[in-house]
Amino acid sequence: MKKFILSAVAALTLTTSAYAFIPQTQTFVNREVAVVRVWNTSFRPIVCSGYAFGRTWNGVVLNAWMNQVLIYPSASVDVYVHSNFYDPMVQSWAQIDCGWY
Repeated sequence: MKKFILSAVAALTLTTSAYAFIPQTQTFVNREVAVVRVWNTSFRPIVCSGYAFGRTWNGVVLNAWMNQVLIYPSASVDVYVHSNFYDPMVQSWAQIDCGWY
C-alpha cells in the first residue's frame, strides 16, 4: 500500500510540472506566402517557439522560425513563409510549442 501511495504522489507531482503544450493554430496559403496564425486561448500570457513551414508547387519546403514570442490572452501572432511569384505556395503547416509566461 505504501508503494501505491508513493507512486500516486510521484505521478501527480510529475504531471503538474508539465510546461510545454501545442497551441491552437490556423494556416493560410496565398500565392507568394504561407501564413501560420498562433492563437492564445488561455487566460495568461504564453511564450511560443517553433517553425512554420510552406511547400511550393515544385515541392520545395521553406520555413520560418519564431523564437520566444510573447502572446497575450485572446491575441494571435502571424508567422510568414515567403516564396516567389514563379513558384507559388500550395501547403502550410506548423510545429510550434508554447509555455506559460
